[in-house]
Amino acid sequence: MTKRMKKGKKRRGNLPQFLAVFGLVFLMLMGILGEWGLMDLLKLRKEKAAIIAVNAEITAENQALTRRIYRLKNDHQYVESIVRRELGVVKDGELIIKMPPAGQKNDKDLKSEN
Repeated sequence: MTKRMKKGKKRRGNLPQFLAVFGLVFLMLMGILGEWGLMDLLKLRKEKAAIIAVNAEITAENQALTRRIYRLKNDHQYVESIVRRELGVVKDGELIIKMPPAGQKNDKDLKSEN
């Protein structure tokens, strides 16, 4: 065999190894960066954690609303307190005294300053 033939066989012998290494590197990159790869998995885990947090908030709000509905249906004192606070309803014989908020001057204080 001549030198030229030996070189050609040597190159052909490396081609399958090169293709195998290239294929493995390609598969590893696809496993990390591909659609179903590691990066996608990490992104999906973050999304899942965010959805679980929102779900917990909504569940807590739902429980609070369920308790409020129960009280509105069954607790007459609770309903009365809401009606008094939000609608300003008073019972017969009650006297309402309106006071200015703390720190706010009333009309008499303003007149005496002038």
